[in-house]
Amino acid sequence: MIDLAVLGSDPRFGGGGAALIEAFLEGARELGRSPELLYSPHPSFDGRRWTVDRVEAIRQLRSGLRHAAAAKEAASLWVAAPLATHGLAAPPSDRAYGCWLATSLEDEWAARARGLDRGRRFAQRVNALVLRRLERRLLREAVRVYAISPASRASIAAAAEREEAEVGILPIPVDVGALAPEPDNTWLARLEAPTLAFVGRADDPRKNLSLLFESLPLIRARVPGARLRLIGAPPERVPDGVDVLGLVDSIAQPLRESTLFVLPSWQEGFGIVAAEALACGVPVVATPSGGPEQLVRDSGGGRVLTGFSAEELAESVSDLLEDVATLGRMRAAGREYVAREHAPARFRALLADALRAVDQA
Repeated sequence: MIDLAVLGSDPRFGGGGAALIEAFLEGARELGRSPELLYSPHPSFDGRRWTVDRVEAIRQLRSGLRHAAAAKEAASLWVAAPLATHGLAAPPSDRAYGCWLATSLEDEWAARARGLDRGRRFAQRVNALVLRRLERRLLREAVRVYAISPASRASIAAAAEREEAEVGILPIPVDVGALAPEPDNTWLARLEAPTLAFVGRADDPRKNLSLLFESLPLIRARVPGARLRLIGAPPERVPDGVDVLGLVDSIAQPLRESTLFVLPSWQEGFGIVAAEALACGVPVVATPSGGPEQLVRDSGGGRVLTGFSAEELAESVSDLLEDVATLGRMRAAGREYVAREHAPARFRALLADALRAVDQA
């Protein structure tokens, strides 16, 4: 029998979803549990170009059937995933289960649709007819539901048709020890040729890299030495002033060497890379994309734009690059906030309470 069955998504996608899953698994292990991740491999990783699993609703339903027996027989059952629909084996199990999720289908798909052609948008709407009902059922039948940020809590509560007060928050832990900042003198010296950092898959429409590309010439007109560093799967073409690092084993060093971290996303459940940048002592400029907004505002570690204008983004970035005193305050405040609110020890204590509540339900 599985001690703790965890229904999730394919961790090979990386990013915030993989960070959520790994945090849950590692936290459970440190609490003396033996979690086992149950997921269905995504066909894009297995070279299967034409398969029914390319249809999201079919893939999620098949995954639910595949893991139904393990979910029913496990000593404890949780869904820890970017979206509730990765846990469709939970409701038919007729047992108590908990959820820790990044966002809702509504918010995820609204941002994703911006990069889809007409045919794929139609497919998304067809999938939604099935998956939204299943998402609502899973969320309503869970004995405990947790989000990763206040913004994602509001989104998940709306999808569940539950009060926001019924949805808790488990903050994703950040290893501030591994993400230590550069010495102040070294970091300040880099202001002579500042580096803006972006982390993410360039082909993910939610990341809105095109906005950053559009603003870069405006930034360089005011700060000629500024350059943009892309960390993650790059686009096919990049404009002048862009350095491509591609996929890296660790983002710690590229982040701590940056002057500002820019998050131009349309939507984020939390924005783990923004928290990691703050931990590195790097101020953040973010669009009003959901999860990162409160992180940046509450920490005092950066600025949140009012919209998605290239002109506003360029002005905010340029103003900060010319204001050393403000950058220094943000640098200290952001790291202190993440070290306190996203400490692994704090996460483990909150997770212990959540696991106990589901086990006792």
